[in-house]
Amino acid sequence: MKRKFVTFFLLIVFFPFPVQAQEGEQLAISSPVEGQILQGLVTVSGSVTVLGFEKYELSFAYQDDLTQTWFELASSSLPVFEGELGSWDTTTLTDGDYILRLRAFFLDGSVQETTVSGLRVRNYTAIPTSTFTPTATAVVQFDVPTAQLIAPAPATVTPSLPTPTPLNPVSLAHTSISSALGRGAILALVLFLVFGLLLRLRRN
Repeated sequence: MKRKFVTFFLLIVFFPFPVQAQEGEQLAISSPVEGQILQGLVTVSGSVTVLGFEKYELSFAYQDDLTQTWFELASSSLPVFEGELGSWDTTTLTDGDYILRLRAFFLDGSVQETTVSGLRVRNYTAIPTSTFTPTATAVVQFDVPTAQLIAPAPATVTPSLPTPTPLNPVSLAHTSISSALGRGAILALVLFLVFGLLLRLRRN
């Protein structure tokens, strides 16, 4: 019994079980993420807590490389839980899009892997920035008055009539009197002749 206890104790001391394994089996890259822009020295983080793995290997490849040639960045036989998997010096690369791959090799010869694509290395080219789109603002425009030449209205010619000259009241009165006297004299003469003719007829 004592011998079994010592053997169990030695197994615990020299072959400790990783605490991370209690969180479940994981094989993942948590950073960087897909589409991220990378510059300089990049720390690759993640987890390797799958049971029975012999070692893990971290590597990268060009996104558009049809040959899928991978370049190793780091490898280890120790489990990692949400920690550093390796470092990636992107200054030695041509700017472009890349893929990261994390592989776990098992004792039985099997392999598991996970990848992160669309990683944009931009050390020597301008980093695109979001373009600010101004909000449309209503603008009130006033029409500028245009100088106009206004022709004067044609003058209306009013015919000038001679001012009538009033009659002289004195001359008017004199003419009227003379005319009346003439008519009276003629009337008296006619009456005289009529009466004379009547008297003559009576005598006969």
